[in-house]
Amino acid sequence: MSEITLPTYQAVESALKEQGLASAPAELHGLLSGMMCGGLSVDDDSWVGPVCDYANEGEPLTDGAKVMVRTLFSTTANELFSGGFEFSLLMPDDDEPLTVRADALTEWVNSFISGLGLMDLQKNQLSDAVTEALADLQDIAQLGIDEDDDMEEQAALFEQVVEHVRMCVLSCHSELGQRPAVEEPEEKPTLH
Repeated sequence: MSEITLPTYQAVESALKEQGLASAPAELHGLLSGMMCGGLSVDDDSWVGPVCDYANEGEPLTDGAKVMVRTLFSTTANELFSGGFEFSLLMPDDDEPLTVRADALTEWVNSFISGLGLMDLQKNQLSDAVTEALADLQDIAQLGIDEDDDMEEQAALFEQVVEHVRMCVLSCHSELGQRPAVEEPEEKPTLH
């Protein structure tokens, strides 16, 4: 896949508002990531229907919205299938208040779980690693920032939680995600 990077949270937020989609950037990215990690094909537009239902009240996406979501979809697939551990969560910048970032993480995790759910996974057929990752994500979705606690300590803990979410996502993807179709090169006859 080509070397493209995830758009910024602010760019996606502006595009979502401009296109009239009722979704926060973290929610949309979490949903797309969950569907991909749950086995959604990245080789076609099978993501369009769930995104229309989730972010556009079942209405078709405008051409501009489709381009924006396709860009987010492609960059996310690029990271997931790169073979490395470079997956990023689409989150507000570090200069945003910790409470805003924590709310976005909760939105992201809840939407990721929803995206996995859309893939009709059978819980009794999941590996122990995926089952544990999902249990951790469900717990993380319930977390919040206590504004009465030491915010510096909360920020350090938050970063650890974000890293754990990344590892849970990669674990789910490694076991459940489909690999993109790779065109086989035509076999060339060899001359003797």
